[in-house]
Amino acid sequence: MRQTCQQHGRTCAWTEGRETVNESNRCAVYARYSSEKQNPLTIEQQIRKCREYAGRHNLRVLDEHTYADEAISGATDDRSNLRRLLAVARQKPRQFDVILVDDTSRLSRRLADSLNIHEDLRFIGIRVIFVAQGIDTSSEQAELLVATHGIVDSLYLKDLAKRTFRGVEQRALDGLHTGGRVFGYHRVPIESATQRDSHGRAVIEGVRLAVDENQAATVRRIFERYAAGDSLKRIAIDLNNEGVASASEGKSLAKLVSIFGPPHSAQRTLSRCCYLGEDFQIAFARDGEAHLSAKAPK
Repeated sequence: MRQTCQQHGRTCAWTEGRETVNESNRCAVYARYSSEKQNPLTIEQQIRKCREYAGRHNLRVLDEHTYADEAISGATDDRSNLRRLLAVARQKPRQFDVILVDDTSRLSRRLADSLNIHEDLRFIGIRVIFVAQGIDTSSEQAELLVATHGIVDSLYLKDLAKRTFRGVEQRALDGLHTGGRVFGYHRVPIESATQRDSHGRAVIEGVRLAVDENQAATVRRIFERYAAGDSLKRIAIDLNNEGVASASEGKSLAKLVSIFGPPHSAQRTLSRCCYLGEDFQIAFARDGEAHLSAKAPK
């Protein structure tokens, strides 16, 4: 004798007194965007796409199992909410049966990570559906499709790294700042004299460093005190007690790491080029080649 029922979001069947699961429709959702420069609304858009897919395919999205990582690269699987999602997926009793992801690149842009995650979830019986590509890991061709799209995503990441490097290199050659906060300086945007964006505003061509006089006074104090015989540890303690913040907003100058790097290397610390009017980043290497970057103002 066979009967069916709806229980806990899944379709069940009894065959001679035993319950078996024929179909499961409880869904978690995972979304990610990779850069602070990207629009955080992309998370909402990805979730919306997953919900629309679920509505068309008789799947039920569980609000308490919607996970998102913001401003984190897909080149690593060290993402707090991805790890949380995978940890919950391993729990018993099972919290959900399907994970919806808008695109394969949202899960990972590293082929090895994509395959490992796919294999781990397949082993514990969790389906993953990539909405944009229409890939369902319960299908026989899923592993091949995940690998194929994983290769494409991985190649995109490598190409992006090359283009990013070229952009940073060109900014350095143009005498512009290559990125990051520097204690003692503030960033001055360089506006284009001819180009305008869609709102009619001048396009920002780059950023130059200019001396921040308030912070520069602190830098001079550090050099003067060290020259007078004070240790870097003592100087850091005094600055922290005074409430002096580093270039990373709101953070203390503990151990002077924020200004100078490791305090145990005093010779390197006090000869950092950005405070001597020399190249801010003397060189950075790719394939063994060294490249000069922008000069910091004196």
